[in-house]
Amino acid sequence: MKKLALFCTILFVMFTIIVTFPGSGMVTTAEANTSGLYDPIIKVGLYYGNDALPSANLANEIGSGYLFGFFDSQRSFWQTGWTAQEKITINKDKNMYVLSGKYYDSLPPSGALTIGAYHIDSGTSFATFDEAVAAAQALSASTGIQAFPAYVRGEHRVRLGSYTSIEKANEAAAKTGLQGATGVGGSTTCYTVTITSTGEIIYEFDAGSEAFLAIQPTGAAYTETWFKGYRYAGAFEYRRNNGNDITVINVLPVSEYTKGVLPYEMNANWHPEALKAQAVCAASYALSNRTKHRSLGFDVCNTTDCQVYLGRNAANANSDAAAEAVKGLVLTYNNKICSTVYHSSNGGSTESAKNIWGTDYPYLQAVPDNFEDLAKANNGIWTYEYTSDEITWILQTKGYDIGKVVDVYVDEYTPAGNVYRLAIIDSKGKKLTFEKSAARTILNSSTLNKYTHSQRYTISGGIRFNVNGGTDVIAAESYAIGKNNTVSRLSGRNDIYLISSGGLSVLKRNTDSFIVSGRGWGHNVGMSQYGAKGMAERGYTFDQILSYYFTGAVVRPNSPDLS
Repeated sequence: MKKLALFCTILFVMFTIIVTFPGSGMVTTAEANTSGLYDPIIKVGLYYGNDALPSANLANEIGSGYLFGFFDSQRSFWQTGWTAQEKITINKDKNMYVLSGKYYDSLPPSGALTIGAYHIDSGTSFATFDEAVAAAQALSASTGIQAFPAYVRGEHRVRLGSYTSIEKANEAAAKTGLQGATGVGGSTTCYTVTITSTGEIIYEFDAGSEAFLAIQPTGAAYTETWFKGYRYAGAFEYRRNNGNDITVINVLPVSEYTKGVLPYEMNANWHPEALKAQAVCAASYALSNRTKHRSLGFDVCNTTDCQVYLGRNAANANSDAAAEAVKGLVLTYNNKICSTVYHSSNGGSTESAKNIWGTDYPYLQAVPDNFEDLAKANNGIWTYEYTSDEITWILQTKGYDIGKVVDVYVDEYTPAGNVYRLAIIDSKGKKLTFEKSAARTILNSSTLNKYTHSQRYTISGGIRFNVNGGTDVIAAESYAIGKNNTVSRLSGRNDIYLISSGGLSVLKRNTDSFIVSGRGWGHNVGMSQYGAKGMAERGYTFDQILSYYFTGAVVRPNSPDLS
């Protein structure tokens, strides 16, 4: 009771200092932080698409309780309700079942608690959330049916019970004797909040397609919320895209997001200047790619498709200090925030974005890199042996029409010494070429556990041979003139041939394998993380590191006018 009384006092104070509109209050905005640095709000997709969830558990173990509401188009949070509960579950408005703390949207084995998607609406709206709470308590006592507050299309309402069909809800509504009471439920834009591991409903939210449920932890100056085994700063937003399962989004300032990216993209114990460079990259990349997942309702994802972001679990004092030191800073080129891509290592030179992805960026140009210590890098030096049959299988499983592969070779290098074009030839002379990033990824196979890890590699083996010290000749593409002017196609079976008066003869049969040897790890564009480490250990500052890897780019404070 003491905790609840204190919580209500805090809320009362909050209500005296915020601007309100009917049924809601604006609690936070995407404004500059207290240090005067511009620190915009970013939305990070945690579970979405095929990974969307029927329910999501939250545990506020640093603070106490949550605010319910929604984010407007300016990413300000508008409060519609609150709870002092510290462990809650957000469910889609569908019949749900709880068994051993897990939630299901189909019936699990016997013994599960049922959370019905249908309820009784009391037929009355209320001016405030607190009025709805008081009415719910009174209705619970008078009807014997659990009642709870709800926010429905701009109104505070009270709903009762949970039923598995609209018919059962209407039948129960008639028995209450409440004027205007009716069965409701099954909305594709509705969310039900329960106390975790129970069927007890404490709140319902349905603003139609105009707004989505958001939940903000409270009770401390700084809060962290457990979700799916990870600790997250900030708030959460829930969307049911196309009425399906729940898309879970973490909503937080860019500076806090950066602290969650940094230890997953770079060792948190590395030199502070390297970590600072990585932190600026993390913030700049996210801000420059804010439209990447707009159709799903968030800015960036939490995987390698964007940047790895798993909240606060791996952060330490060293990584947090580095991120805090460059808070509010971004890398820019001509007053635009740079898309600050990075890679683990490159083996000797970065590469221009044009030669990897086809689009030219003035700040993503090839630069020589002598700062990496590949011996200490994560598999910075690597070699894989492929058989002809393995490469044939890899290509065929990826949908390419090719026969038995007889030769694989680098057809063109970039001026920086990275692979630009890879050629593959089958026994009938068919030639496939793969350029830019495809030259790095085409031979990758998780089944065989063999990969071309970097854009910087060489290939040995195959069936090429030298003619009079000149250009290599590919047997599968070549012909021999024999006795009586007969023309024979070379079979391309790893053979070397001799033409004599007796005709065409096999001189030598080479091994049926190809050795791919490389240096570096990644696409080679932008900043090398091991290079940044090496530069930091040699006395370079974070801005000098960034200036080296991003040609002509400048570190500056973020501001609303930067795009």
